[in-house]
Amino acid sequence: MKLLSLIILSAAIAPLGAQDPTIVADIDESFRLAGVRSMLESLPSHVNEMTSAAVAQFPRDQRRQFEPEIRDVSLRFLDADSFYRQLRSYFAKHYDAAHMNTFLALERTSAYRTMRRQEELAQTAAAQAARRRFEMNLKSDPPSPARVALLQQLDKTRGSSDLEVKMVTGILNAMSDGLGAQMPADLEAQSAAFKEKIRPILSGNVLIQNLYAYRNASDTDLADYVAAAEQKDVAWFNRTLQSAVVAVAAERAARAGEYLKTKVSQRTN
Repeated sequence: MKLLSLIILSAAIAPLGAQDPTIVADIDESFRLAGVRSMLESLPSHVNEMTSAAVAQFPRDQRRQFEPEIRDVSLRFLDADSFYRQLRSYFAKHYDAAHMNTFLALERTSAYRTMRRQEELAQTAAAQAARRRFEMNLKSDPPSPARVALLQQLDKTRGSSDLEVKMVTGILNAMSDGLGAQMPADLEAQSAAFKEKIRPILSGNVLIQNLYAYRNASDTDLADYVAAAEQKDVAWFNRTLQSAVVAVAAERAARAGEYLKTKVSQRTN
């Protein structure tokens, strides 16, 4: 990452400093209700999984270069505590009291809490094996087209697949730079062709995750949840949170690239 970009990014995710304690409390409460902590704790394994799926598109010799490093990088640079603090700092700079108050009111409703609990339970380490079994059973017991359409609309509204594409390409760009890996032109992580190639893979992963997470919810519950996600205040929260995640992940990816450069240099000396 260019020096200027790092300077701008550092300013965006600087420590909170003398912030209004009410704002900090609101952000912490919104993160608690939205399950941000659970999301961050599962982020290393999730990033490892989705990045590995993208790397599977590379030629074998490039895969051998990337695959051993993915898990190491995910664990080293996606620490939940520091990631959380940086997200909160970013969010504080884009705080909007009106949006936040309405968002918090919705999050505290019984129906919304039920859906959030399902999301959080699906992200635990204990749920991973169950999700794999669930995925295997989808071939013999596929979801209805209406169910798939609802979850695809939820993905589109939240921008979940878009976020995953941004994170994967950012991480792979940094890893490629750090390892000195030369990718074929149609597979370079910055290219539109690469994004087109991995988008359906990542979207498929999002769909499976959501099918599993909301497996006990009715279509009516899901339709209401999608409608809530489309409200301007919820859209504001999701948009701001995702922008924060992308910004922090970019900073972590840049550090990971520098770490890999040092690692490669030590191997060759």
